[in-house]
Amino acid sequence: MTRAATSTPISREKIMSDSAYSLTLPGFLEDRLREFVGSAGADEVRGWLRPPDTVMSVETLRCMKASRLSFADLLLRRMINERWSIQRLSGECDEEGAGRFVYRIDANGHAFTYIARAYPWDGKEKVGRRSDGANRDMFGALFLGLADEARIAREFEVFDLRDVDAMRTDADVIGWTPANRSSRFFDEVVQALARGEQPELGQGAQYLMRNGGFQSSGRNGSISYQGIPADHPLCHPFFADLFAIYLVRLVSIDLVNAVARTRNPNAAQLATGIARQLGIGNSSGQGMCVALQRWPHWVSTWVTVRELALAYAKSRPVTAETRTTLTQLITKTAGLYDRLEPQSEDYVTPNTVLAADLRMISDWVDETTEGCWGDVAERVASAVDGETREQFNSLLLDLVPDFCDAIAPYLVIGAARQRQLKPQATVGDLRTVLRRNYPWALRTDRTLATSHQHFWYHSEDHGEQRRGDRIIDPHEEFESFIDHVGLIQRLASVLASYDDTVTAGEVVFRHPELHFAISRVQYLDGLPYAEIRNGLADRDFLPAHLIRFFLASLGIRFATPLSIRYVRGTFFQGTPLPEDVRTGTAAGGNAPPCVAKLRETAQ
Repeated sequence: MTRAATSTPISREKIMSDSAYSLTLPGFLEDRLREFVGSAGADEVRGWLRPPDTVMSVETLRCMKASRLSFADLLLRRMINERWSIQRLSGECDEEGAGRFVYRIDANGHAFTYIARAYPWDGKEKVGRRSDGANRDMFGALFLGLADEARIAREFEVFDLRDVDAMRTDADVIGWTPANRSSRFFDEVVQALARGEQPELGQGAQYLMRNGGFQSSGRNGSISYQGIPADHPLCHPFFADLFAIYLVRLVSIDLVNAVARTRNPNAAQLATGIARQLGIGNSSGQGMCVALQRWPHWVSTWVTVRELALAYAKSRPVTAETRTTLTQLITKTAGLYDRLEPQSEDYVTPNTVLAADLRMISDWVDETTEGCWGDVAERVASAVDGETREQFNSLLLDLVPDFCDAIAPYLVIGAARQRQLKPQATVGDLRTVLRRNYPWALRTDRTLATSHQHFWYHSEDHGEQRRGDRIIDPHEEFESFIDHVGLIQRLASVLASYDDTVTAGEVVFRHPELHFAISRVQYLDGLPYAEIRNGLADRDFLPAHLIRFFLASLGIRFATPLSIRYVRGTFFQGTPLPEDVRTGTAAGGNAPPCVAKLRETAQ
């Protein structure tokens, strides 16, 4: 293929000639790749894979955007392809919004129940923190199967206790969905409908209720995720969580319609096109950083699937058809950035810059007549900021939907990986693994206090992770694991005193505190993108960067930090409603064009 004569930060030739760089794909992904392109083609695709030291830096991860491989997109495509049916069986409320709703879901041969209990608004804005306890504007319960009237009544009674210490459920419930009203949009929409008018939603993030988390996997007596049957539609990483949020979105729409009707029997009901524009607000905190450190094989799985799909897309030749498709995607995405008005643009590339750069890239795409998409991607990477680059990369995935769908099952396979100590391995084996996978950690200068200035701890008062400064702040003795760099250096220093022939089991016997470190490096060995390459305890690390990465992996688009510790965004804004899902009329992989298409339909 003809290479574009552009200056690039990291060229494919440099990657392939770097003897220190090698990447072996997990067996499932290697098999799928060869099925699509054969052995020679697989080598070409691997040549487009970006090196882990580049991809796994916080600077790259923070820029990643949601794509058709994000969990919300995967869930929606399954719902649409399988024509899931969500039927409201009953719904009643009073003028203040106190009400009860019951829904039946039929999904690919499975039937289950969702209920929601709404309460009158107390006039207090709630951001959805766990410290709110039972003080929420809504509680919902997602059942594993169908619940009868008696079981539903019992769950409503539990919600009405409004006492977090007394509220308990049974293992027939997957989880609870606490949520809170938008103090502004909810009332504005109800008032407009009660007047017989459609609301003017304006620009930016639009939602009626805000997600308050998903209390599940054993919390409050719910079934653990491991207990969900393997053939259940929600037995997939994050599907239960995200489907529960999707249902809160539905309740919020049904609730404003019902409240408006109680105030005026002739009230208008939300127009379908407007309802589609409404999502569910979300505010996520720095506890997500702890989760990413606790389950690094999740991170590896998400990034490996995305990077392989991106490499495959880059290896594909530019054609008139794909050029047209990508130009349309870029144009629609730039238009969305134009219309969004975030509360803050600190720590991110301003939307005006993103929109302008995307339109510049669209001109390049329109002019491209030869080569492969990697040529265009290298030109983009050399000319724009990281966020625009990663937005372009996410859009490239829509050019290869069949390949994305073929490798997506690895998101389940990779998440099931288990950390386990291999006691028979030798110290020599461990040293080899450290030299192969952790030179970046071993080179980190830990003599500076700033390199491990922060610590995380679980706050009993607030029910979530908080960050403190060592020595200055209390609770350091309750530190949550976050410092993987320190962990690796501690392991390497202890191993230095042992002969190569000593077994890992003997080391753990003498140093039981190293069991976690040794088992971690062992079970991550062989994974392409396994560890974040920055110190999360470092003074200069901003939690919001990794929160944005986590949210993009889940499927939130256009999430922006409210501070260095909190990021706000909206789930499912502009995505299909239940009637679209049931009829399969909204099949589309990427949210921005989906939003545009649905808005055009609503006109």
